[in-house]
Amino acid sequence: MGRNSLRFKLIVVLLIATIAPIVTSMIVTNAYTKQSVKEKAIQENTNLLGQSRINIVNYMNQLIDLSFSVYKNPSFIRLMDLGFRGYQSEAEIKNLIRTIAVNREVFQVYMNILERNPGEDRSFLLTNNTVIRPSPEVTMPLNPLIKPGSYEAVVETTHTSHDYGLSLLAYFTPREVLTIHRAIYRVPSMEHIGSLSVDFPLDTLSGLLHQLLNDQEEAYLLDSEGRLIYSSVPGVKFGWKLQDPWVEQMLQASDTHGTMEDKSSIHLYEKIETPYMNWYLVKKVPYEQLYRGARELTQIQFLILGILLFVVAGLTLWISVRFTRPIKELIGYINIIQTGQLDVDIQVRTKDEIGILARRFRLMMDTINDLITREYKLGLANKTNQLKALQAQINPHFLYNSLQSIGTLALQHQAPKVYHLISTLAKMMRYSMNTSESLVPLRKEVEHAKAYLELQQQRFENELTVGYHIDEATVDCVLPKMTLQPLIENYFKHGFDPRENPGELIISSRLLADGSVELTVEDNGRGMSDEALQELSLRLAQSDPAAEAADPGHLGESIGLKNVKNRLELHFNHTAVLFLEHREPTGLRITLRFPSTPLGGSTL
Repeated sequence: MGRNSLRFKLIVVLLIATIAPIVTSMIVTNAYTKQSVKEKAIQENTNLLGQSRINIVNYMNQLIDLSFSVYKNPSFIRLMDLGFRGYQSEAEIKNLIRTIAVNREVFQVYMNILERNPGEDRSFLLTNNTVIRPSPEVTMPLNPLIKPGSYEAVVETTHTSHDYGLSLLAYFTPREVLTIHRAIYRVPSMEHIGSLSVDFPLDTLSGLLHQLLNDQEEAYLLDSEGRLIYSSVPGVKFGWKLQDPWVEQMLQASDTHGTMEDKSSIHLYEKIETPYMNWYLVKKVPYEQLYRGARELTQIQFLILGILLFVVAGLTLWISVRFTRPIKELIGYINIIQTGQLDVDIQVRTKDEIGILARRFRLMMDTINDLITREYKLGLANKTNQLKALQAQINPHFLYNSLQSIGTLALQHQAPKVYHLISTLAKMMRYSMNTSESLVPLRKEVEHAKAYLELQQQRFENELTVGYHIDEATVDCVLPKMTLQPLIENYFKHGFDPRENPGELIISSRLLADGSVELTVEDNGRGMSDEALQELSLRLAQSDPAAEAADPGHLGESIGLKNVKNRLELHFNHTAVLFLEHREPTGLRITLRFPSTPLGGSTL
């Protein structure tokens, strides 16, 4: 199967027509799916970040309220009125610290009281449910972020827990913590009497952030300067500023939420703003995770495409073979015909267009065979007629000269009528024996018929009347030679009987509206019965022009009519007709119709 074969081209076209739309659809679907997944993921994660922001704010508000609870403690209120001096107040301070540390979110609590007597402890640290008292000289300075005269707390972002300058007798493992610092004032005088610092582990924040995440996703909590408060990525050091490009882009943005994209992932952020913190909640979604569903869908589509390709290839091959096999069979028959075997039996049994083409080709070959046979038989008939004419032409010049001598002798004996009849007979013989013409104009046929009928009128004298109604528009139209005389002879052979009544013969022609010529010969002879007329018409209709032209011996009594009909059909390719009908009150009418073709021209 070469590249130029119809089967190869059909397979390629079918594969392209089938696979190209599918692949295009997959590409468009994949792009659309990715875009849809991306938009949906951004919307869903934006909603999640918004909810997480609310959860973080609520959690931090709880921690702020916990640090503010000292102002709600009755013992602390009483100490503010009575003062913090004396050993009795120290027990109240420890109880207050333990009350704050009861909350499970608290890692350690540090309280510094400035209003103490010399030699009394000023700093107290509760770690692992143990209160540590340092020497009276140890006092942690107030956190510089606390505004003087303000009750607002300050949040110190993630750092490693420490002992606030106290020398611990026992070792406690440090942890990453958030610290809330608050100044303590005597109410309502706003006298600064100390400070409170509460350390909180990151466990709860970690839980809140991990609620945002799926596989391979990351979460970050940053302060307003880009320092890391918390990250879900293991091994990242908290409290350091991240140097990733998206951090600076986010810090410079004025929107409270948004998205940032790079080559490998999408970063979605939500800004958290309260009086005590200005943080950024960030979620990183890798494209690998984001498009996992789309990628799996694409893989399934490619699997389906592979199966479909296999099926399409099989169907395409089957269709192409089924489509081209009849064509190859037809080409095989054509090759056989080229060798000269024109009667090959073409058997293509499909009912589609190829089958129709094969059947039409078979009909065409049958027609060609018929035409070849017809031309062969017609040529054989012409050769036979020419041979018979040659046999009949026994020195025609001798006959013409002899008739001319007889005519001259008749004139010498004062017999001009005899001379005229002999000249008419010579003219008839010259016309009938001239084999150089096969088609003649109607004018010559009429002249020949007049010569023949003139001799017949001389024979029957007053017993025969002849009439001519020839349309001048038809006299130049050609027809086979010796067409009219056999029709006239038919009357004298079978219909003329002068004993019954004088004979009448009418010859007429006219040009019909469709351009054909109608030639009629009618008489008042004995005519024919209905049965005889029907039988003769049937015999004329069933005759084979080529076979009868080659072998006229089997025609019997109707040889003249059949000869005329067959020669008309052979010369005019079955467009000429001959039919017989009764003539009222008696007689027979013979009508010929044939195309009006002038001599040497085409049909009018």
